[in-house]
Amino acid sequence: MSIEQKTLNLLEFDKVLEKLSSFAVTNQGKNLCKTLLPLNGFINIRQALRLTREAKIMIDNFLNFPLEVISDTEMLDKPSYLIEDELIELARTLRGARLVKNFLKESSYLSEFASNLFVNKELEDKVLDTFNDEGEIKKDATKKLAGLYSSLKDADSALREEIFSLLNSSAFSKHLQENIYTFREDRVVFPIKASSKNLIDGIVHDVSASSLSVYIEPKQIIPLNNKIRELGIEIKLEQKRILTELTNEFKLVRDEIKNNEIILSELDFCFAKAKYAISLKACEPEIVEYGFMSFEKMRHPLLSEYVENVVENDFELGKNYKSILISGANTGGKTVLLKTVGLFVLMAKSGLFLPCSSAKIFPFAKIFADIGDEQSIAQSLSTFSSHMNNIIDILKQADENTLVLLDEICSGTDPVEGVALARVILNRLAKLGVFSCITTHFSDLKNLEYSNPYFKNACVMFDKTTLKPTYKLVIGIPGVSNAILISENLGLDEKLVDEAKELVKKDLSINIIDKLQEEKVETEKLLEQARKDSEETQKIKKEFEQKLSDLKKDKKKIINTLKHKFDKQIDDAKEEIKDVLTEMRREKSEKIARRSYSRLAKLDKDYTEVKNKFEDKEKYTEVDVNNLKIGDVFLLKDLHQKVKLLSLPDKNLNVMVEMGLIKTKIKVNKLAMLDERLISKSVKKYTPKDTYKIERHSMSNTLDLRGYRVEDALDSLEYFLDRASLVNLTPVYIIHGHGTGALRLAVVDFLDKSPYVAKHRFGSEYEGRDGVSVVDIN
Repeated sequence: MSIEQKTLNLLEFDKVLEKLSSFAVTNQGKNLCKTLLPLNGFINIRQALRLTREAKIMIDNFLNFPLEVISDTEMLDKPSYLIEDELIELARTLRGARLVKNFLKESSYLSEFASNLFVNKELEDKVLDTFNDEGEIKKDATKKLAGLYSSLKDADSALREEIFSLLNSSAFSKHLQENIYTFREDRVVFPIKASSKNLIDGIVHDVSASSLSVYIEPKQIIPLNNKIRELGIEIKLEQKRILTELTNEFKLVRDEIKNNEIILSELDFCFAKAKYAISLKACEPEIVEYGFMSFEKMRHPLLSEYVENVVENDFELGKNYKSILISGANTGGKTVLLKTVGLFVLMAKSGLFLPCSSAKIFPFAKIFADIGDEQSIAQSLSTFSSHMNNIIDILKQADENTLVLLDEICSGTDPVEGVALARVILNRLAKLGVFSCITTHFSDLKNLEYSNPYFKNACVMFDKTTLKPTYKLVIGIPGVSNAILISENLGLDEKLVDEAKELVKKDLSINIIDKLQEEKVETEKLLEQARKDSEETQKIKKEFEQKLSDLKKDKKKIINTLKHKFDKQIDDAKEEIKDVLTEMRREKSEKIARRSYSRLAKLDKDYTEVKNKFEDKEKYTEVDVNNLKIGDVFLLKDLHQKVKLLSLPDKNLNVMVEMGLIKTKIKVNKLAMLDERLISKSVKKYTPKDTYKIERHSMSNTLDLRGYRVEDALDSLEYFLDRASLVNLTPVYIIHGHGTGALRLAVVDFLDKSPYVAKHRFGSEYEGRDGVSVVDIN
């Protein structure tokens, strides 16, 4: 057996493949799983992993691979026609090909496989329509077959009628041994008494074991039995013709069907890899093109079947060192670690995902292992010789693209000679540039790290409190075997244990290693707590971000609700204005017109305020003060209307603008770059061509209401405030006088409720005292 095959066996790769095959649906897919071999070449390996990834994505999205069976196409090479089950299996495979092709059409890479699938729904339907659920040819599969079955039914009815006639005939029934009928050679016969056999005209078919009964077919039913026999033969001939015809149709597309078998088997294999990855909670390894591998939280792929809460380990090789020397207690998990590393490389090269949280791996061209049973107490010279033969083969073939795994290197012989051999072997591997992972109990090998950067110590931890291994790998410090503690726990004489401990105390290296391990354990605890704190912080951050996202969504919903509400009010106002304009044409009332325009302006102002409150300010594109040109058109943000620039900014950054017939001075920061989407549509649509013409005077900042009746005064006031708001004129002065006080009270009450008013007050001593209201416009 070659060292390559030995390595596959030692690492138990076959058991991984056996588990993988359990996820395949078809026999062909299972066979591909069981015969899987690691690939070589970056392109091939990445392609295999990509197929696994795409299949896993589809499964993760709750999409089930629609394949039940793949027919064995060798049946098409038979010279005879195919039987019912074979034809049905071929048809189901055709159906599977059609469903799979449709299923994978959205996949980027798997669809390339599926695109070559042969689909023939006509043949698929023809076969499946020919057979019933029991796999038999339907009685109405063809017109001829339906006619034959109809004739058979008629003949069978006639036969039954004749049978019951004979059974009910006293002249015939008196000769019966029993008043029944039965079958011999598919023909109806009656059990006639032996003494009456010569009295019944017919054909003798059989005699009972006791010779008391003779089974006779009476002449009355011979023609009917013959008819049924003939129809049965014709039916079988028609069924054979149907089977032959369907067989020939499949043989015409034999090559396409065989190609389907290959493609569907490969796809079944891909989805088996994906299902296996999901069962292992595995991740896709990143294939790197330099000698390096790193695994976080790696787990042996076979352990989870037998062990709950498998210990996870981090592993790294190739960045700062190419060989890792693992030491530590017996049964501490060293061999399992060795096998895990080897299996990870083999699995990645085979397109399989790895049971760890993240993985980077260089696909070594060659992987060699020499792993013995470290639990065996029967090691002998023959065992040593066997291991040494393997190592000799490995040294002959290893190079810089090789990963070597050696378990208990050079054990089973004299420790002094074993250490010497181990040293020279490891130095040769280092000289060749080989990547290696070695387990050992030899203390002298732990010094290699300090003389050659190629090597790195590591250990599997041992809990001295429970006297049990933790199976945790720690890279950076060597381990001790803890043989004395284990022996003490097993019941070795206390005096012998104490003597052994005294001898060990003289070895300072063991004490140093113990101290290092204790410090490492404490450091690991602190790091673990830090990781937990970090995870908790990330969790809180994620929850906060989710709540923030939810709030933003709620805000958007509220904004949309408000927009719909005010849009409805604007629409209602449009209808109101239409009605008012109709009335204006009829009554020529300026008062009605002013009230309508005021109502519209108020609604538009409310709408704009709500929009400005909730919408993102970033939607405005601010103007560049240094690049303003007279005559440019901008957006007035407060009113969402176009304005034309009439002057450049003065020292207070005020500019003169024109909006329709109105000219006014405003701050330049109230302007934005023109965006048609942001222009309010509420005002300009409310002025039909035939609107009643209203005479307007130039705008003043003062309104004199003296002499007005209250109702007329408030109409004028509302119109005045509307115009002042439109041109951003503030403050304004309302002269209502002293008089009886009724007008003043009405004006003050109106100002308190008006949406145009930010605040108001009575005039100062020089402004007219309480005969004047000074109003700041919103």
